[in-house]
Amino acid sequence: MTRRIFGFGIVCVLALVLFCGAAAGKSQRKLATVTVDTLNIANGYPLDLGIQKGFFANHGIEIKKQVLQSGNDIVLALANNNGDIGYLGYVPMFIARTQGIKFVLISASEVEGTSADDNWQNIMVKGSSSIRTPQDLAGKTIAVNALKGVGEVMIKAALKKVGVDPNSPKLLALGFGTMRTALNNGQVDAFWAPEPFVSQGLNLDGDRIVMAPGPVLGKYWPIGGYGALDSWVSKNPQLAKSFREAINESLAYAQSHPDEVRALLPPGTQNVRLPIWSPVVDRDKLTQLAKYAKEYGVITSLPNFAKLIPSSVQSGKVLQGTIGNVFLTLRLDGKAVSRLPHGKYTVVVTDNSKTTGFQLAGPGVSKKTSVKGTGRSTWTVTLKKGKYVYSSLTNKKRKRTLTIT
Repeated sequence: MTRRIFGFGIVCVLALVLFCGAAAGKSQRKLATVTVDTLNIANGYPLDLGIQKGFFANHGIEIKKQVLQSGNDIVLALANNNGDIGYLGYVPMFIARTQGIKFVLISASEVEGTSADDNWQNIMVKGSSSIRTPQDLAGKTIAVNALKGVGEVMIKAALKKVGVDPNSPKLLALGFGTMRTALNNGQVDAFWAPEPFVSQGLNLDGDRIVMAPGPVLGKYWPIGGYGALDSWVSKNPQLAKSFREAINESLAYAQSHPDEVRALLPPGTQNVRLPIWSPVVDRDKLTQLAKYAKEYGVITSLPNFAKLIPSSVQSGKVLQGTIGNVFLTLRLDGKAVSRLPHGKYTVVVTDNSKTTGFQLAGPGVSKKTSVKGTGRSTWTVTLKKGKYVYSSLTNKKRKRTLTIT
């Protein structure tokens, strides 16, 4: 009996030693440092959450952050070997690619909203301003964070779409952090900025939103992502892959834990409008964005999209689902859909009812919102060939069929 107890003790000790050794090896694993050039905006905070939650460490990466003013600055920094990966808008990526800087997307990040009511990147004016409509922006001075950047292209394209001469406003380059002061002291008539600067203007200064350029151009308009020089990706293919996996985990976590993003933001940002974070990229909308950039002289030719957006970045669309006490819809670009091609989709559901919920079910997918809760839910799913049903959770008669081809 004593021998058996002694033998069992030896086995336990050996198991404990092996376990501790493995754990110590994992915790002491040398992490590869990746320097990320980023922007001081709410959209980039999934990176911070991913660091906090250990997603990057789990993939063998230690992140070093560098904050710059604009996407154009980030492209220049990467071109000068001051950083490995950049978080920036697609327009600076177009500029880089068409000017001989071999930039490549590693991961998509976010899209804009569907209207001025839910959008996080808008043109702001003083509450007392005589500017009441987009038409009133003609001849006015608008602050943007960089000339020949995302803001310039989006503003001009949206103004033209609503019948305003896109070249009539004067654009002035200012850092996001200085725009509110410039508006308050009369240096500019309006500013274009993302969160948290939109909420600060609304909550602290009494500003108004006069236009949301993204939703004017289309529902869920793509804005930015994470990329690097092709030379860096070629030298570090596994590191680029690991970064993409970690940032996609971070985007999904941020999407499902918005309060943790809000906790990272400065005062005056209560009820901050957060973007839709999605790992899929809408290539059709990006092509249109590039055409706008060319139309307004930001680029002289269209970029090579096959080189800019490799197959490792998943293509996809964003669907808009809504449910209330008496309505149920699923839309793509504002139009109801009953048939879609198979592939990746991000589904954004607005649940306006406290008595029912939205459900999407079919091959490989079973998603639903809560019956009693309201708000926004976001799922990124793969829709396979076959039949899917989206329906009310409490009224079985309220359902629609979605055919995936």
